[in-house]
Amino acid sequence: MIAPERWYEYQREYQKYGLDMKPQPQERRTRSRKTRTRRKVVIPFSNGRKAAFSMVLLVGFAMIMLIIITAYSANVRYDVNNMIRENHVLMGEIENLQVKVYSANNVNYIEGKATGELKMKYPKSKNRVYLTMDDMPEQGFADIIRQKAYN
Repeated sequence: MIAPERWYEYQREYQKYGLDMKPQPQERRTRSRKTRTRRKVVIPFSNGRKAAFSMVLLVGFAMIMLIIITAYSANVRYDVNNMIRENHVLMGEIENLQVKVYSANNVNYIEGKATGELKMKYPKSKNRVYLTMDDMPEQGFADIIRQKAYN
């Protein structure tokens, strides 16, 4: 009998390699001559000092451009933050105006204004007028009031 650990190992090896229980030899890949020879990249400078100087200039220019771009983006972000702040202030003003409009259009407010400042009173039952469809003018009430207002 085989120990369970060895049995599991035996099954794993059998699944991997088949009946031989040995790895199959892999074919060796041969390189072609074209891939063996590598060409060197040559920078066309006359000597190393000019190449080093030009690299320093290139890196310096890149750093200066990076600083300029960072400063510009910070300036843009500052402007955006100011606009957001102004937008919040305007939104607060809009909310205040909406509250004022709602309170001015409220029936209780209008009734208080009419009875308090304008000294208006509710009519008594004998002073009320009821309109029927026969009493309605042909043009409409709005047209009659408009004519009287502008004439």
